[in-house]
Amino acid sequence: MRSLILVLSFSLIATACGDDDDDTAATDPATGSGVAAPDDPDPSPEDEPVPEDAEAETEVADLGPPVAALIVRSVTGELDTFIETRDAYVADLEAQDGIVHDREFLPFLSFSTFSQPEPPVYIGLTSGESLPQFGAAADAVDPALAGAYFPTFGIEVFGILQPLESGSPVDISAIATEPGQVLEVAWRDLSAYENFDPAAYETARDAYLAELASMEGFVEEYQWVSADGGSLAVGMTVYESADAFQAIATDADFNASDVYGAFVGGYPIAGGYASTSLK
Repeated sequence: MRSLILVLSFSLIATACGDDDDDTAATDPATGSGVAAPDDPDPSPEDEPVPEDAEAETEVADLGPPVAALIVRSVTGELDTFIETRDAYVADLEAQDGIVHDREFLPFLSFSTFSQPEPPVYIGLTSGESLPQFGAAADAVDPALAGAYFPTFGIEVFGILQPLESGSPVDISAIATEPGQVLEVAWRDLSAYENFDPAAYETARDAYLAELASMEGFVEEYQWVSADGGSLAVGMTVYESADAFQAIATDADFNASDVYGAFVGGYPIAGGYASTSLK
């Protein structure tokens, strides 16, 4: 059922976003409408040539910003079967137009149990050129590969994300790639907080992240929001090493600080893991 929902959702995304280009192509460049300028006796395409590369750039820009799909999976069957079917599915997905890069991370610590995840959990992050292009690419994957892969895991969280800062694309191929680095992934459902105040949340978040960034062993922070306007918010923090992660996580002064209490205590996460890079 989850696989059917995902495939249908991608189809709907691609359908909803696929009609804009026809309207744009019919617009006359002199008037901004579908009617030719009255002082142009012969408004033909030859009079106002448009470079092909400019048209292509316009079409790509109209599709929206780059996105990244986050999927956190708990293995439900044989691990070898999960890995084999995942690799086949992802290889086909990466071969589709619009897919940029795929990453895989292996958690070693669950923030809900404070122990190693059992059964194993895997964090996938796949970047696409835009939301509709990602949807079309997912729809193009061989259904047999999806049918073999999807039953091997349960989904803890899935979302199509874009960077919090609009216009600042993230190269996911560069996230936590140095030996020994740790990637912390934590997500929140902003609709779950009673009397949620976006301004108060942003103030608490930014103050917490500023304090976190000042600590030894911190490397980089990535903040994501739902690309479709949903309520999912995801934070990804890179640490120099497992020791650095542990030191910051257990720092008594940091944990007792007002900024920590306001954000971590005021807006509890829905889930999260500390992980290392597999791919």
